Amino acid sequence: MPNISKINAVDIGNIAKVDGATSSNIAKVDGLDFVTFTGLLDTYTGAAAAYSVRQLKSGVTVAMRVRRDTAGGTGDDDEADVAFDTSLATPTISLDSAISNASALVTATTLGQFLNVGTVNGTTYTNPDSLSVTASCFVDEWKDQSGNANHVEQAAGAAQAQIHSGTVDTDLITENGKPAIEYTAGTSVMESVSNIGISGTGDRTQFMVGMCTNISTNSTSSFLSYGADGLGTAWQNTFEPWVRVGSGYQSFSGISANTQHLYTTALVSGTNVTDTDAFVNGSAATAGAASSRALNTTNSTLQIGATAAGAASFDGKMQEILVWSNDQITSNRTGIETDINGFFGIY
Repeated sequence: MPNISKINAVDIGNIAKVDGATSSNIAKVDGLDFVTFTGLLDTYTGAAAAYSVRQLKSGVTVAMRVRRDTAGGTGDDDEADVAFDTSLATPTISLDSAISNASALVTATTLGQFLNVGTVNGTTYTNPDSLSVTASCFVDEWKDQSGNANHVEQAAGAAQAQIHSGTVDTDLITENGKPAIEYTAGTSVMESVSNIGISGTGDRTQFMVGMCTNISTNSTSSFLSYGADGLGTAWQNTFEPWVRVGSGYQSFSGISANTQHLYTTALVSGTNVTDTDAFVNGSAATAGAASSRALNTTNSTLQIGATAAGAASFDGKMQEILVWSNDQITSNRTGIETDINGFFGIY
């Protein structure tokens, strides 16, 4: 029998197991990568709700459901689910993202084709649906990656946030080089289809990536809120972030305007708004004015881009929102912020 101590220059002694070896223990076979994806939520578990333009948890494939707008032309108001682009080191939505569960007559297979974007970054996207224009693209539903199905949605087209401008040969809307969802004050707002299970007095920690560009006529711009009276995060007319509970608030000073930031805010074992902690770009925020008011006990739905009453509408871009119904400040804040900043490159 011939010597088979080596096969294709691989020493037999260097192969620990062949039969019975699990794919998770084999890095590559014939160039096929078996390395398992590990996301932020695989490491920091138990989130109540999580929304992002990037994949946060293994096994999650769909980022959002979108609608294309061709101003009444062919394919107008068609919808499709958008997957994360797994060709990227960290799967993120892109023009190469696969689409699925599309409206009837849609034959496009990628987001770039679905929108007929033309040529972007050297890639020309075909137009299998014979659109006469490049379509604008809006978000019907931002998928919750926590596993709790707390998806946020907006059925009214006029109130949907946007991810592509509709300009030919143009990439998705971005901020600091990463995809972003753009909200327009007085127009865009999304809310959860179900209660996310956090009461008005319950502990919570929230991490938010985005930038505020303008302030609404209400003098505030709400990134996140829990109904009309729940704890949320907004901006004053000075662009300083503040955390609001009912008519009480705590503001934080020294934040630059029109700039992407990572905001971390929490309410831990508190009875009023002064128990709120806040961090901006990994550092403790400088507290400004405060108004201490008792918390309400309303168990409200999550609102992104406005309060439940439709006030304080947001104008700017959002990229990631994470909510835990407990204290993440004490033990996990630094690790979570490091992961977020490692991807978005904020500070």
